Amino acid sequence: MRSHRPGRVAVSRRRSGEGTVVGPHESSVQAGLRILELGGNAVDAAVAAALVAGVVEPTETTLAGCGFMLYNDGGNGPIAADFGPRAPLAASTAMFRLTPDAESSAVLGLAPVVDDENVNGPLAPGVPRTLLGLLTAHERWGRLDRRTVCRPAIEAAYNGFAADAWFLTSALSDLDRLRRDEAAARTFLDDTGLPIGHRSSGSYGFSFDTRPRVVQSTLGRTLEEVAGSSLDTLTTGAVAQRLVATARDVGGLLSLEDLRAAAPEIGPALTMRYRDVDVSVPPAPGGGITELEILAGWQSLNPEPSTSHESGEQTRRLALMMRHAFADRYHWLGDPAVVPVPTRELLSARYARDLARLVEAGTDLPRWGDGAPWLTYASVAAHDPWAYSETGAGAPEWSPKLASTPTGGTTHISATDRDGGTVAITHTAANHFGSGILCPRTGLLFDSAMAWFNAAAGAANSVRPGARALANMGPALITRAGRPVAAVGASGGRRIISAVAQLIINMVDGRLGPAEALALPRLDASGQKILVHEGRAEHLEALADLGATLVPSSNEPFTMDFARPNVAGHPAAGQSESAIPTSAYGD
Repeated sequence: MRSHRPGRVAVSRRRSGEGTVVGPHESSVQAGLRILELGGNAVDAAVAAALVAGVVEPTETTLAGCGFMLYNDGGNGPIAADFGPRAPLAASTAMFRLTPDAESSAVLGLAPVVDDENVNGPLAPGVPRTLLGLLTAHERWGRLDRRTVCRPAIEAAYNGFAADAWFLTSALSDLDRLRRDEAAARTFLDDTGLPIGHRSSGSYGFSFDTRPRVVQSTLGRTLEEVAGSSLDTLTTGAVAQRLVATARDVGGLLSLEDLRAAAPEIGPALTMRYRDVDVSVPPAPGGGITELEILAGWQSLNPEPSTSHESGEQTRRLALMMRHAFADRYHWLGDPAVVPVPTRELLSARYARDLARLVEAGTDLPRWGDGAPWLTYASVAAHDPWAYSETGAGAPEWSPKLASTPTGGTTHISATDRDGGTVAITHTAANHFGSGILCPRTGLLFDSAMAWFNAAAGAANSVRPGARALANMGPALITRAGRPVAAVGASGGRRIISAVAQLIINMVDGRLGPAEALALPRLDASGQKILVHEGRAEHLEALADLGATLVPSSNEPFTMDFARPNVAGHPAAGQSESAIPTSAYGD
């Protein structure tokens, strides 16, 4: 195996009597660890950490957003709680104005919705599901009472979080959006209309050396109310009614009927055998299905364990396998409750073998370089997985004239406990500061989940009333012989999928621990160009004809080029190990 310069990784090792919690923000991690010390299990710890993340990471997520949770209790099979993005019942396929001539946003790469209405403002939010989803899962599987698990998030809201460089740079990028909403401006900006924490020198210049705190007292009061109430307050009660009132005030679509149906769908995870382990993901429309398709194809291409970083040729093969899987994603995936989706076919051994043959022959997708692949393949199918259906089902015709790009803005928590319990939670605002609208009655920030739909009609993932959008979130659990091995997940938009798939390959094929697997330089093949970390510079020549570009590590600490994954594992009896890039930690 060739050596590579590892990335910067923080590693946490604790005896199994405590378990471990890992996430992008130090305050979330500390909250989860405190819950473990109080006798909580992995669910208690992960939910507490995820609640804190919803308070201290408004640039990435919100408790009025959406997400997924996976849980393995060490005895029964992995279970999924789906509180993913869902359109309000008042949403419609034609709700957004489209223009093929719109210039893409320099930051998000979005087109073709006029004024980015699927990202910004009152039409952008989906149904708020995160707070209800987390607390429903806790009620079912947690050990401690709700007040105890909610307490760290309540304290974080009242005490505030430090306005660090990541918050400031994000708020500056979204300044116009935040200024447009009175409640968001009051929460995240100061009386000069600039982000809390900036220091003006009389000109439009800033310094990051001051760190005042962003306090969210209204959110703190809401969390106190929820901690001491029935969860009905989030579906039919006082909190639900306040959210709907604000949506009505600003011209949004949310209704009490939406919130009555907002509870998470709980059931068996989607599990696939990979080498000597089982990999489980949420069965909902998300990143997990594509992660499994990549793994299935890689296993078929390499009958014996093989990591991509062993050679330039293997790196090339992985990049091609990812491209084929993403082309399928951009065309075929949507909400299986409302449109036909070939999940079984995409993950079948026969389909994986045929993809492997294409990759082995060096077959690229001929139109990949024509433009944004999510636009190209929304209307053009690269493959026909329906031909592999055992029922003889025919392929539906998806032919949208345009396509829009999903946004980014996500957090991920991984946790383990002393009994072998393992949890992975990914949740999001779907965009930095969500839709830019904050409910003044609750302190909850509305997300922009509607951006995850294809805003054009005629696609598998088009907007439909009450439908679930195709999300990028892709948490995963790994088990071996029924015993938990690791929880894996990431933030970083569509690049989550490439990151999680590579981590699993590195851990399983390479027999690497979380820190070693995370430190290996990765690539991303979800966009028009293949992004290659400079730690793999010697492999760039093998990818030259695929449109690869080298990404320097100097892009850190705020780069999302390769997503920001983390891992919590059970590598050996007597200790747990977790790993996360050091640059991901906040104060």
